[in-house]
Amino acid sequence: MEMRDGRLTEKALAQQDAAATAVDHYRDDYIQLLGDLVRCPTLLGAERPAQDILYRHLQVMGLEAERWDLDPEDLSSHSTFAPVDWGYQERPNVRGTLKPAGRAGRSLVLNGHVDVVSPEPVDWWSYDPWGATITDGRMYGRGSMDMKAGLAAALLAIQAVMDTGVELRGPVIFESVIEEECTGNGMLASRIRSGKVDGAVITEPTGLQAWTATPGVLWFEVTVRGKPAYVGKAGQYVNAIETATSLIARLKPAAVEALNAAFDHPSFAGYKNPLTLSVGKIQGGDWPSNVPLECRFTCRMSFPIGWSFDQARSFVETHLERASSSDPWLVEQPPTLRFPGFRALGWALDSEAGDGSLIHSLSEAHQTVRGRSLKQEVFPGTADARYFSAQKGEQAVYYGPSGANLHAPDEYVELESLVETARVLARMIIVWCG
Repeated sequence: MEMRDGRLTEKALAQQDAAATAVDHYRDDYIQLLGDLVRCPTLLGAERPAQDILYRHLQVMGLEAERWDLDPEDLSSHSTFAPVDWGYQERPNVRGTLKPAGRAGRSLVLNGHVDVVSPEPVDWWSYDPWGATITDGRMYGRGSMDMKAGLAAALLAIQAVMDTGVELRGPVIFESVIEEECTGNGMLASRIRSGKVDGAVITEPTGLQAWTATPGVLWFEVTVRGKPAYVGKAGQYVNAIETATSLIARLKPAAVEALNAAFDHPSFAGYKNPLTLSVGKIQGGDWPSNVPLECRFTCRMSFPIGWSFDQARSFVETHLERASSSDPWLVEQPPTLRFPGFRALGWALDSEAGDGSLIHSLSEAHQTVRGRSLKQEVFPGTADARYFSAQKGEQAVYYGPSGANLHAPDEYVELESLVETARVLARMIIVWCG
């Protein structure tokens, strides 16, 4: 990028302005692309149709397009791999690369995930969760906000930069990955394939703010066994559902209190009880007049930045044992514990990031487009920035559109925020990779 006395030249500023104009030219095309993506129910295992749409779109754009299935054998040797109960055939990641004119510039990844959470119960929705309904400047649908709008915004930004004809010195890499909502294995596979990069913007729905820290998150599954007897013979049986619910009532409050007492990261200073434990799934019983002999519940737990997975696992084991110790049956028949899905470590942006850093470049682009300073916030959930290594010189940040009802009925994205995100990213690409 052409600079003079530390400032962008008139030519460089003109290129940014041209990219912003191109964003407006293509906006309707990319809102249509977003609708096509939302109409694909990309639940776990069903990501392929949307990934195919993106792959074909990358080819039409003229990017170097790639599509590949994850290899669990290759991933399993990495410490951040999350073991799963399912396979990876026909569930690809997708990547497109805008190659630079030279080789002296910095690389930039624009990344998002294509998978979504369940819309159930769908009768709570005012709109078809797969309908991509547009009303009052909003698109409704599962994944519209989280985070297919971010994928569309990233592509719109790249399209706009290409339209200006500016010659970049570093590559721009678009990535759409799977399994952000349950493991992170899709991002792990992309990092292995790409190698080191200089910067990454993950276009999560940040509300046109920057997310700069996230706690760790894991899933754990507890199975409680009962004692068989006829349901009419009180005192002779142990009901697994009733035993499990009593166990939850003892486990949760003690664990949440201990988690937050152990969490003192400065990024979350002033937040009261930012770490949580939620029972997201429970299964047990098959007939009202039978004694349920197994009950299985699966939890999502956040944990402090800086903890390893082994520390978090040990924490769960200790608190489950304590919660079980007051029940004679659970002492005799201890619950079993396993850890499917998330083993996500906490992440925080480098607090020393200054001029020339990724967050600085993003802030300047945001200021130009929005006319106000970039607000920086923490996010209480996990996402995929943890796979970029500051020790390797990789910088990452979250920035994307706004909307509402994340992981809830009537999820929507503000369509103008998609366009604003693209304007910011287009300017940032020209600065960072130019």
